[in-house]
Amino acid sequence: MLKRALKFGMVYGLVLLRAASVSAQDASVSSGALELYPVSAPMLVQCAPVSLVPCFSVVVTPADGTGKPVAVGLPSKDRLLQAMQVQSDGTAIAPFYVSSGSGSDASQRPNIVLIEVDISGSMNSPVSDGVSRFDAAQAAIAKYLESMQEGVDQIAIVPFESHHVVPTIQAAVFTGKRDEAMAQLKALPRPGTKNNTALYQAVYSGVQSMQTEMATLVKPGTVAADFQPRVIVMTDGKNEVMKGDDADLLDGPLGMQQAVAKVASSGLDVVGIGFGDRSGIDTEALQKLSKRVFMAATGDELAQIFRNTTPLKTSALQVTFLSPWTDRPSLASRDPQFGLTLTLPDGRRLMSPLVRYTAPAMGTPLYERQASPEEMQALIATRPSANSGWDAVLRSLLVFGGCGVVLLLLWFWIPRLIWGNQYAGNLASVGAGRRWGKDAGVKASAVQMRTVANAPDGFDADQVRAKQQRSPGQVTQVQPRGEVSKARINV
Repeated sequence: MLKRALKFGMVYGLVLLRAASVSAQDASVSSGALELYPVSAPMLVQCAPVSLVPCFSVVVTPADGTGKPVAVGLPSKDRLLQAMQVQSDGTAIAPFYVSSGSGSDASQRPNIVLIEVDISGSMNSPVSDGVSRFDAAQAAIAKYLESMQEGVDQIAIVPFESHHVVPTIQAAVFTGKRDEAMAQLKALPRPGTKNNTALYQAVYSGVQSMQTEMATLVKPGTVAADFQPRVIVMTDGKNEVMKGDDADLLDGPLGMQQAVAKVASSGLDVVGIGFGDRSGIDTEALQKLSKRVFMAATGDELAQIFRNTTPLKTSALQVTFLSPWTDRPSLASRDPQFGLTLTLPDGRRLMSPLVRYTAPAMGTPLYERQASPEEMQALIATRPSANSGWDAVLRSLLVFGGCGVVLLLLWFWIPRLIWGNQYAGNLASVGAGRRWGKDAGVKASAVQMRTVANAPDGFDADQVRAKQQRSPGQVTQVQPRGEVSKARINV
């Protein structure tokens, strides 16, 4: 019996170990390193007339180890180009165009974000050595602004405590520029010891301010669904209104009900973040006031939460770059391979497997598409100097000129070498009234042709000239010659 029990225990233990190993493998797959999965093979793109150098374009997407697309926080549109790198045979290639979308700039919908930062006295409490909650909050928000889609997103940052709450939040200025948003963050006043926490009023007025901003953004031809409005309220405590604070601040159960009703009727995404000691945070009130609630104890956790507040989506990245070879004929019979690397805002690096461009075995590869206007504009902005393609034009001109020189030699010089007797002439200049003499020798042969002008010694040229010249009407009589003897030939 004991032996059977031991045997059963061993088998059961092996089963548990096997299950644990399988679950560990599944966890490693689910949480394993991400990669850039190639959606399509590289395409040869014509970038003329901006550049005569051929271009390549490839589409990749962040994916897990099985190739399934996953949602990640991509760099902002203005930083996406610098975050992408291309390698080919150990050579780094800087892409000139990267877009998040399937072949176009289909970026995420604009994020309209209002960030309300608690500056009550408790925000001076330390969260780590030498760092207060307020300082950690500023650092976390600064990292969040790095992922801002400049020119697309609109962000405003306002403080709140228990004094001048409503006018401060209503004066929020939404900006699409990162440096202006950073200026608002740095301009936040330091927490004061007499500052309390008007949490209910901050949520209520924040929703009102967002509704006002959305009313200005939704114009004819657009709808509210084209935007992603969000109110983020970060606090380290609970609603606390004391004597000397603003009058008519929302307080007590009735004040919380009014704030909760305002959030529910607005339909906005209100995010509540509790930062610091959880025992001092009214988590129940945050859950009622917010659509989503996060808790953070450290600055790193707070930074991660701010990143998580932005909805993620799977994105196909189109990457276009100049070919390392300056013309299409150089690509004949080549199969270049390219590796892509994307650096995410959180520091992770996603790498792709090598993607291969297969050129035809014979002949020059053909362009598969023309570069889009967006790609042309991006290429113009990069101003490629060394790889503009003019060396290919000059090489073609040199080849054309060389062929022309060869044809000229074949046409004029080679015939003179082969048939020199017919091309060599003895041109004589006679008299001042005419350029060429009529009786000049015109051809040369092995036997020199004689004329009256160069008659040999003893020849009476005057007698020849005195003879009557033949008229054009006279007929030349040709008589057959008799058999020529060998002696005559020898003579």
